[in-house]
Amino acid sequence: MIKVAICDDHNMVLRGIETMLEDTESITIIATYSLGKQLLEDIEGNVPNVLLLDINLPDSNGLDICKELTKKYPDLSIIALSNYSETGFIKNMLRNGANGYLLKNTDKQDLILAITTVNKGETYLPRNIQDILLNDSIGNPSQVSFIPKLTRREKEVLNLISNEHTNQEIAELLFISTKTVESHRNNLIQKLGVRNTAGLIRVALEKGLLG
Repeated sequence: MIKVAICDDHNMVLRGIETMLEDTESITIIATYSLGKQLLEDIEGNVPNVLLLDINLPDSNGLDICKELTKKYPDLSIIALSNYSETGFIKNMLRNGANGYLLKNTDKQDLILAITTVNKGETYLPRNIQDILLNDSIGNPSQVSFIPKLTRREKEVLNLISNEHTNQEIAELLFISTKTVESHRNNLIQKLGVRNTAGLIRVALEKGLLG
């Protein structure tokens, strides 16, 4: 029996995955979490075989959680759950120890296959994710010129970053918490496939995202 835990802040996603897996005899869900803090506090006494991890949690960064858990529990297999199909998100989660990457609109067949595959110590990427990575690696023009879709708030944060405002200053200007600013900054870095703020500004300028 494969023991599975799920961490996602959207209740509909949690319920949807539970429903898809409820009649699968080889898989049992042992825990669900809506916050990264809950997951980190509870998992020590309740380690699953496979963790389905949302990479964009309201209280923490899925990338950091993935890195921390794979270091602490080397036998734990992690599948990233995301709404984002940009290569930056995919590559960074795999770099940080994830064994698989699924979009949240995945079907039951892919979900079960992903869980059983990573539980055997293998990596699982569905065909659509494989295609995205392949196009990126061979320099497919449609991928190279791809302009990521940013939310209105992400655009505001990006412009303020480009004007050299600190996280604290951005938080005060937009009337949001510094943690929320950090979350937006992390999302921007992932969407643009860069590693730091300097890369963020460079690529944002190249793609005409500033202004």
